[in-house]
Amino acid sequence: MSAVFRSLFMDSSSAGHTGGVGDLLSSLPDVQDWRDAAAVGWFDGDAGLAEGFAEAAEGIFDLWQSGSHPNDRLLLPLIYNYRHAWELALKQAIREAAARIRFDGNAEFELYPENLEAHLKCKQSHRLGPLAQQLSGLLERLSLGGLPAGTMKVLAQMQQLDPRGEAFRYAHHLNTTATHVDVPALVKLFREVFGLIHGGVLTELYVHEEFQRELREAFAE
Repeated sequence: MSAVFRSLFMDSSSAGHTGGVGDLLSSLPDVQDWRDAAAVGWFDGDAGLAEGFAEAAEGIFDLWQSGSHPNDRLLLPLIYNYRHAWELALKQAIREAAARIRFDGNAEFELYPENLEAHLKCKQSHRLGPLAQQLSGLLERLSLGGLPAGTMKVLAQMQQLDPRGEAFRYAHHLNTTATHVDVPALVKLFREVFGLIHGGVLTELYVHEEFQRELREAFAE
């Protein structure tokens, strides 16, 4: 390593702190233009983060479409971002549905937030199929109907293709007989599933929350 490169590397890696390693985000220089700034942590929990991953996937799709030739390198990152958006939306919907059941006075052990989080992290993990089944069961308990059969099928197919959330993160991990895929058709399917869970189920649960509160207030008068 040359003396000049060593000096530049040490200057940039030690910026923002005087001892220890420090975290990367805090070590960056102060923002000079507010248009270049992003607030850390201000994305409305997993619901907002799910939307961010979906938007990132759409950005990749735009990049794929704008090229003069299909860019095969973008396929797995595109799928991964939408897949993770599905996972985050499913988990947030499960939390909201469990909260609605608790609001009605059903306080089963597994519905308490800390127990539910442990279940989502340790047992469900990244498994879309079981997450979909859990959400569908909770929705039925609220008399809101389960997830549509078509959506359940797609989530189960993704679960089979990517059981642990790793198939789209590394090369040579896909267990599929497909050799080519229609990317616009795939993105259309991704949008439909995400829209149903994020825009449909979560919205329905927020509306149900208002209904529960209004009903409680009415009976309290």
